[in-house]
Amino acid sequence: MNIGSLDLNLLRVFDAVMAERHVTRAGDKLYLSQSAVSHALSRLRHALKDDLFIKTPGGVMPTPRAEELAIPVSNALRQLEAALIPAEFDPSKSTRVFRLAAHDYFATVMAAPLAGILAQNAPHCSFRVRPTAGRALEQLDAKEADFAISAFGEVPDRFESVPLIQDAYVCVMSPKHELATKNLTLRRFAKARHLLISPKGDERGFVDQLLAAEGLTRHVAMIINQFSPAGQIVAHSDLMLTLPERLGRKFKQENGLVVKSCPVVSPSTFNETKLVWHHSYGQHPALQWMRDLILEEVTKLN
Repeated sequence: MNIGSLDLNLLRVFDAVMAERHVTRAGDKLYLSQSAVSHALSRLRHALKDDLFIKTPGGVMPTPRAEELAIPVSNALRQLEAALIPAEFDPSKSTRVFRLAAHDYFATVMAAPLAGILAQNAPHCSFRVRPTAGRALEQLDAKEADFAISAFGEVPDRFESVPLIQDAYVCVMSPKHELATKNLTLRRFAKARHLLISPKGDERGFVDQLLAAEGLTRHVAMIINQFSPAGQIVAHSDLMLTLPERLGRKFKQENGLVVKSCPVVSPSTFNETKLVWHHSYGQHPALQWMRDLILEEVTKLN
């Protein structure tokens, strides 16, 4: 087809519907009415000679043709946005909203220093941290987040990343715990009662997988989805918690916990937390400024 005859705004609508899988939510994202989105899709269907989206009870489902178009269209829109961005970013005057997909670990360690820096240098900007829910890269693809922070392992080529935090895993427990003054062997670890932090609600973590390889299991007595209350829970119970060392030291200081080396050696992919952003729009001056700020603040914590 002749690209000159196509209204590029239709591609913005396509990109939003593809991300939301719902016409009304896509309209909300674009500040358009449902009828306006439906009309735009009708025009695009006619131009591309494909249904693109099929109605379902919960929204819409993309056709194979729409699946083929999704990434090329999304990348093209972001490259166009990148070409039109301002050459400079003034944090003192900007009202930009920065969006970060991150687990509770980052919020617990970094939210306070970032809040102080933003208040001083970017008082009109806002910072939103949303849970990764196991789909941090998908949030970057859908442009629901500017950055993502997590232990990713290998990162696909469409993203850029930098190592942020190296953190081995330790065990924390109350000073009254029966193992607080004993050597924490693998078998003693397995026999203890445990608290598990599971952002996605999984009932097993990498620790359980590694224990199974040794023919061992542990009793996970409690599961919560965030780190924030964990220090108090451990301090007032006989539960043991396996967590990154940086948080272990924080809980030791705040809750008087005992910190011990973990007898289960965590995989290297769990020890390295990365800051990740999408290649096609990560060079925006505002995002460069925020990225540098995060890296600078993390350096102070090391």
